[in-house]
Amino acid sequence: MGGPVRLLALLAVAAATHAQGAVAAASDRFVPADPGFIVASVRQAQPDEKLLPLLESWRADRTSTSTSAALASAFIERARSLREPAYFGRAEAVLAPLASRPGAGATPRRLYAEVLQYRHEFAAAEALLDAVLRDAGHDEDARLLRASVRLVRGEFDGARADCAQLAAAGGRTAVPGFACFAEALAGGGDLDRGLALLGTLPADSRTLEASGSAYLLATRGELRERNQDTQGAVMDYRAALNLAPGDDSIRAALADALSMSAMNTEATEVLSIDKPGIALLVRSAALAKGASRLELAARASAWLALEASRGDALHFREAAMLALVNDDPARALAAARTNFEKQRELADVRVLARAALAARDMQALSALRQWMLETGYRDSVTAGILDTALR
Repeated sequence: MGGPVRLLALLAVAAATHAQGAVAAASDRFVPADPGFIVASVRQAQPDEKLLPLLESWRADRTSTSTSAALASAFIERARSLREPAYFGRAEAVLAPLASRPGAGATPRRLYAEVLQYRHEFAAAEALLDAVLRDAGHDEDARLLRASVRLVRGEFDGARADCAQLAAAGGRTAVPGFACFAEALAGGGDLDRGLALLGTLPADSRTLEASGSAYLLATRGELRERNQDTQGAVMDYRAALNLAPGDDSIRAALADALSMSAMNTEATEVLSIDKPGIALLVRSAALAKGASRLELAARASAWLALEASRGDALHFREAAMLALVNDDPARALAAARTNFEKQRELADVRVLARAALAARDMQALSALRQWMLETGYRDSVTAGILDTALR
């Protein structure tokens, strides 16, 4: 979804034998050129005191849906909070047997869909959530996750329907439902209405949880940015990041908006954190100069190479960004096109436009303009690129 949501996989404690074989095979194929490249953080991948009882309960009865769901949910939470993708692999190992079992409950299937979304298997995630909602139509978490997947894929009509239902239902998913409804409106051609809608609910209201306020602010920031209000977008992104400092999607959006405003020093500072993911790493490379730029680009290249060696779903958006950093427009366009088949968020639209411009591919630029005309999608930056290239 616009702002939040969304790195390496390691051993799954739940399936140690299988995972060790997979990692061993990957290490046979991949040797990082940089001796400082971190393949995995073994210390952070170790189970903590809160995880140990969940692991013991799961080992005692691996067929229990409630026990498996509790363990997998804890793994996913740690994957995000610690920026440690090993835990996504562990969650997948726990959930895969349950999610594929006939008569599987809604919770393990929803959690497995979250893992699939992380792996960029959006179509599979949406299909699984469709099945969950057919069986449990009132599962608000499943509906919110499907709305997120649909927004990522550019399925704005379907996302709008899910978000409207969540907003109307009230309860804890009403605020994210309200925000994603505005985002879906903007994606489907009504940017002004989406912005106006977000203005009716104060994002700094004391009645909102921090996560809800952060999501509202990040969504409003994106819509403002698309509507040429970069200063307002920066303000919203900053406020959102203060509320959710661990959300790398907000951090990346703020860095992008700052760099668009020629505030490269500030953007670099925003990106300077411990254990940056690939999305932050390629942006740091783009902003750096000289030897630092080469070093960061090499780290990003090694990251993507490790993904490929493991057979993971690749970060094609970041691959396109990195190719632009490396002055390889043909590779950038190929990656951006592949990415756009799956993801159609703001960063995906812009990197496709920039790659097509760098490659001087008029057909790709015209196709992107046609998509924007058909959907009504508006973004001032992309429109400026297309207008300059195609006039």
